[in-house]
Amino acid sequence: MKRTLLAALGLVVAMAGLALALPAKDSPVAGPESAAVLPKANETVKDASAKPAADPAAARKAREEAARQQQDFARTRRTLTTGRPRLAFENVAIKDVLNYLASMGRFSIVYDQALEEAGMDLAARTVSIHASGMKYEDAINLILPRECGYRIGPGYVLVTTLEKSYLPLRTGIYSVELAMAEIPNFTDAPRFEISSVTQAASSAAGGGGGGVGELFGATKTQTEDPGRATPEKIIEMVKKFVKNANDRRIAPWDDEGGPATIQYLGGKLVVSQTDHGHRAVAKLLASIE
Repeated sequence: MKRTLLAALGLVVAMAGLALALPAKDSPVAGPESAAVLPKANETVKDASAKPAADPAAARKAREEAARQQQDFARTRRTLTTGRPRLAFENVAIKDVLNYLASMGRFSIVYDQALEEAGMDLAARTVSIHASGMKYEDAINLILPRECGYRIGPGYVLVTTLEKSYLPLRTGIYSVELAMAEIPNFTDAPRFEISSVTQAASSAAGGGGGGVGELFGATKTQTEDPGRATPEKIIEMVKKFVKNANDRRIAPWDDEGGPATIQYLGGKLVVSQTDHGHRAVAKLLASIE
């Protein structure tokens, strides 16, 4: 009897120990994988969305590359606007003449795929040109067909379609002294190139000119507006003399269906134009102030 009671007591103790070892039915079991991701006491948990620290070497390399491209662009611009190659070609392919200019000026010529898509083959078109003392930029402008244009890049000149050559436009801001500027109201104004405007402006600045009236060649009938110049008159004048019809390197204005814009804001003109267009605008505004 005593033996039976002890055996029963031992069985109860064993079952109680087994019950303690087993987890409750609804309690979660943390396996080895879940235990591995639990942070330890006093451990800082890193934010997975935090961005990695910037690489100083990569940032320095990017700055150096940007500076190099800026220097290459300035060098190419300087070559195109100051270099004066000698040209003597008779019925030579336009592409060959352009490549000759590139080799002489130590810049590259890049031909846009848009030329081929538009059916323009510069290797099949010929040109005859004999000139000396002409700038690279003027020579390229003279050699290219009317429907072609170009853009200057760091170390290269991109030859493309005329429409693509305007973009991207650059926005410039010009101060306008309305109190000092008086613009003649022409009733029969002569047509002339923007270069003649700047030449007359230089002459007037040197003391040989007679002011705004002489600058614009006012030999035609004109009436002087006694009032001050208005923003509308200045914008009208800029569009009149800085125009694509005189120089294809100037983008057409928006009222002509082109991408170039000009507006007056707080005593300043905000102009979006090509680089060549901006140079023409700056020269014209300087000549009337």
